[in-house]
Amino acid sequence: MRKYLLPFTLGLMTLLSLNSCKKEKEDLSELSYGRNFFPLAKGKYVLYNVDSTYWDDFLRAEIVYSSQMRYQIADTFTNAEGKLSYKVDVYHRKQTTDSFRIKEVFYISDNETSIEVTQRNLTFIKMIFPVTEGATWDGNARIPKFDQEYTAEYNNSNWIYSYHNLNAPFDPGNNYYERTVTVNHIDDQLNNPDVDSTAYAYRNFSQEVYAYGVGMIYRERIYWVFQPSANGGGSGYRKGYGVRMRAIANN
Repeated sequence: MRKYLLPFTLGLMTLLSLNSCKKEKEDLSELSYGRNFFPLAKGKYVLYNVDSTYWDDFLRAEIVYSSQMRYQIADTFTNAEGKLSYKVDVYHRKQTTDSFRIKEVFYISDNETSIEVTQRNLTFIKMIFPVTEGATWDGNARIPKFDQEYTAEYNNSNWIYSYHNLNAPFDPGNNYYERTVTVNHIDDQLNNPDVDSTAYAYRNFSQEVYAYGVGMIYRERIYWVFQPSANGGGSGYRKGYGVRMRAIANN
C-alpha cells in the first residue's frame, strides 16, 4: 500500500507546486502589465471622502466644505472609435446621513495601451501600459491646445504624467493599501502671495494614486491664480479651487 501511496503523494505535490508556480507567474505578469491598478467591471464602485476648497476673489473668501462621492461603473458600450467604453455615474451627498444623488456622468475608454477618461468634455489619458516605474507620457494630449478656456489650466507645458512608487503601500489617511502606484501630473508654482502680495502668483498641482484591484484611491488637485491689487487692478486675492479625495470603501 505504501509503495503506491508515495508516488501518488509525490505526484500530487508536484502538480500542486506546478499550479502554484503557474499562478504566481500569471499574477506577476498581470501586475507588471498594470491593468489591475485600473480595474473595469460593471457594478464596481469606490466611495470617497472629499475635502474641497474654493477661493472666491470677488467675495475675498476661502470656502471649505466636505462631502462624499461614489464612482460607480453603470454600463458598458462601444464608442464611436469602436473601443470598449464604460459609463461611470458620480453620486454625491453632503452628509453621510443624506441619500446619494447623481451629480454627473463620465466615460472611460479601454484601449490596448492606455486608459482614457472623458469628463466634462475633456479627455485625459490616465494610464499607459505596461505600468513601469518612471514612465512618462502626455496625459493631456487630447485636450485642445489652442482653446483659451483650457490653456492656463491644462495646456501648461509642465503637465507630464509619470509613474512613481510602483507597488509601494499607501494610506490616504483612513485606509491602508498594500500595492499602489502614484501618478504625478503637474507640480508647478510661481511666487507665493502669503510671502509677497505684490507679485502675480499661481499654483497648479495634480496627483492621483491607484491601488491594485481597486482603482483610484487618492486624488489631489489644486489650481488658483493671484492677481495683485496694486498691479493691473487685480483683486489681491486667490481665485481657484482645490479638492482632495480619499477612498474609504470599495467592492
